[in-house]
Amino acid sequence: MFTPSHLKMRKTRHRNKGLFGSALLLAAIAAISIGQSRAADWQLFGPNAPDIEFHGFASQGFLDSTGYNYLGASKNGSLAYTELGLNASFNPFPRTRIALQGIAYDVGDAGKYDPILDYAMAEYTFNDYIGIRGGRIQRPQGIYNDIQDLDLGRTFVLLPQAVYDARWRDFYESLDGADLFGTIPLGACGSLTYEIYGGVIRPSMDGGVALEIRNELPPSAHLDELNTPKVIGGQFWWNAPLDGLRLGAAGVYIPSFTFTNSFETPFGPIRSVTKSSVVGQQYSAEYLWKAWTFQSEGCFLANTSRLAPSTNEYDLGWYASAAYRFNKWLETGAYYDEYYIQGAGKATLTSHSDTFQKDAAVAVRFDVTNRWIFKVEGHYIHGTALLEDNALNPERRDNGWWMIALKSTISF
Repeated sequence: MFTPSHLKMRKTRHRNKGLFGSALLLAAIAAISIGQSRAADWQLFGPNAPDIEFHGFASQGFLDSTGYNYLGASKNGSLAYTELGLNASFNPFPRTRIALQGIAYDVGDAGKYDPILDYAMAEYTFNDYIGIRGGRIQRPQGIYNDIQDLDLGRTFVLLPQAVYDARWRDFYESLDGADLFGTIPLGACGSLTYEIYGGVIRPSMDGGVALEIRNELPPSAHLDELNTPKVIGGQFWWNAPLDGLRLGAAGVYIPSFTFTNSFETPFGPIRSVTKSSVVGQQYSAEYLWKAWTFQSEGCFLANTSRLAPSTNEYDLGWYASAAYRFNKWLETGAYYDEYYIQGAGKATLTSHSDTFQKDAAVAVRFDVTNRWIFKVEGHYIHGTALLEDNALNPERRDNGWWMIALKSTISF
């Protein structure tokens, strides 16, 4: 069964141009996947040097919804859901690993196929109790945050958006810094796995956080700059003595997140600076039993403004999911999630529907080959708190709506 707990190694605006490029890459990776039975191992520095292992993936999705445009212009059917990646890794010395990955993605108006250095890190493991990695690293938080691009590792097309917003990868998934990690045995009580990190985040002007800020600014305002905020945090997993059960807790603190915007006036532009601090918590539970996978997570995020406390925002989200693997080519799953906005932080709230979003999803996954999967997923959604695109959704009502999601992923 392909779940994160079974993985031995961590993962490893011109729309037409972007779709054409993704189609070419899908075709190329398909040819590579069919023509070879394992990942490419190259010896670039001579026969005695360690192999450099290359992997890659390409995903193309399709979203079609009723009522509202979600994650792009989905009311008319949208192909603006694409992920591309290429990574390499090698072990130059014992207990040492060097790895890097570049990705590009497009989810509605977020991403826009801009190349992103997802990670580029060096890792050294002293022993089972402690190791260190540094560079551009992936931020551990919950079950999926640092493996969001590993489509083979989950049943669903869309992760529960109440916890894992597909548009915010540039802000939440990686940081430039370092972390300590290891596993501490607890005897009859199981073991404790930990990761503690610190560094800086480099959000993209085409990423999810920039998209949300633009959505909340007045029409006459322009987003000029996002700062590079510092971040510290950690995650702990208790691996219970009951085989397959683990419980996790994660926390993150961003002491100063700043963005600058400007307003055009007859007397010239007026610049405005908004400063806030962010505190987040996430709690996770996962249980693997025979062919079943059960997961549940809840998160809390407080965005506190230093200049206008009346605009403080509190976001709450949770989900519960179950998946069952019938055989090597068929898996099904379902989840239910809820997301709430509290406080006055969302200046664009136009109805009660904008304060919450509830989503019930059912998915079927087909493993066509070991390297090619296809997924079909249906959603019934009530609420509009995560729509975020006011231009595509000028009116919101307190009603339910439907969405279908398709996705095909090829990897090598």
